Amino acid sequence: MNTPLSLSTTVTLIAHRAGLHAGRDNEVEVLVRIDAPDMPAGHVAQRPPQALALVIDRSGSMQGHPLDEAKRCAAYVVGQLRPTDKVSLVQFDNRVRRLWPAVPLGDGAALREAIAAIHSGGQTNLHGGWLEGADSLRDVGGSGLKRVILLSDGQANAGLTDPVAIAAQCTQQAAQGVTTSTYGLGRGFNEDLMVAMARAGGGNHYYGDTAEDLMDPFQQELELLGNLCLRELHLSVDLPGGVTVKMINDLPRADGGWRMLDLTWGAQAWAVLRLTVPAAALPAAGQWLSLLQVSMRGRTLDGEAVTLERTSLALRVLPPDAFSQLAEDDTVARRLVELAAADALTRMRQAAFDSDWVRVDDLLQRATLDFADNDWVAAVLDAMKAVANSRSRERMMKESMYSSAKMRSRLTSRDEDQGFSAAQGEAATPSYLRRKSAQGKAAPGADRGGDDPAKR
Repeated sequence: MNTPLSLSTTVTLIAHRAGLHAGRDNEVEVLVRIDAPDMPAGHVAQRPPQALALVIDRSGSMQGHPLDEAKRCAAYVVGQLRPTDKVSLVQFDNRVRRLWPAVPLGDGAALREAIAAIHSGGQTNLHGGWLEGADSLRDVGGSGLKRVILLSDGQANAGLTDPVAIAAQCTQQAAQGVTTSTYGLGRGFNEDLMVAMARAGGGNHYYGDTAEDLMDPFQQELELLGNLCLRELHLSVDLPGGVTVKMINDLPRADGGWRMLDLTWGAQAWAVLRLTVPAAALPAAGQWLSLLQVSMRGRTLDGEAVTLERTSLALRVLPPDAFSQLAEDDTVARRLVELAAADALTRMRQAAFDSDWVRVDDLLQRATLDFADNDWVAAVLDAMKAVANSRSRERMMKESMYSSAKMRSRLTSRDEDQGFSAAQGEAATPSYLRRKSAQGKAAPGADRGGDDPAKR
């Protein structure tokens, strides 16, 4: 179905080098970029109600300041929503209890009282708490966005604990319209599980060294949800005979293609494909090869199906001397550097897991040299050095994993390739599009926010 949104959202295909080398096998990296239009006038007033489930870990390890700050984050969420938005509240330790049903928020006073009354308890039935949150949204009417916001500081040690089985249930819930975002607190939570749940559940994943650090991610999530224009974004490709494809971003597979991040107004979603083109599939030098065709579909916040215009890429087959003169595309080159840096961070995480600090330091040193020309990657690696110097295995594993995941899968602003330190700076960019150098720490000078009904 063609809608004004589908007609004004563009899909662009950009090859790393705009040609094919005659007479040999080729590997071609192609950037797939989806550009959303600017938010239309009056959109905020027209936005359909959201339905959120706040799921809070109250296990014994949350006792005291962590739980107090977690409750402050939940109260902040309530303060940013509209009276027509629906919010449920679930607490869990080894037992799970739904404290508030998914009903219109109103002035939020009663829900704030329920949040304030949460106190610490026993073990961590993380799956049970998440599932209760998802169930609380199942019967919410309408086709607007429904999201579970899960906060935990611990390992799943009660109820279902198998990460693969839990992630599979997150996929099932997402297919039914209930997505999941996860917030990990401190150094004791299972980052593999929390990231897997968010990826499978079509949401976002964040963590904070301290509960105070989680305020930034909560603000980011709410700002992102308030600016969504397309969700359930799905990418599929058609290839000529003999050509194969690999998704470099490691995006989740779905329906024979890949599920991409939900898209916000005025932003770009992207992915990099690596095509392998055997010499036998090439026409003669000077001729063109239709390399791939991309299809993209999604849904508006009202649930309307949107199919974007199919986009094709053809490249000319060039003799060796002409191919050698091709310049690389700067934007594709930057994305490839980020993806290579993400791989380096994954290797650092494995070295930290093995407590091999000599290897961690060596990998950091090599990456610092290899990626010195990319300002954002250089800033991330500089922050990683401070984490590595602390010799904290748990923090090194979490920071490297979340930084790697951010480089592999994120929305971009239209002007970010002007440079990480451009005149407008990251401060002028919406929070959900900013490139933080450290994932587990709040940005210096960040506004910690509070209950501001004027923003609803």
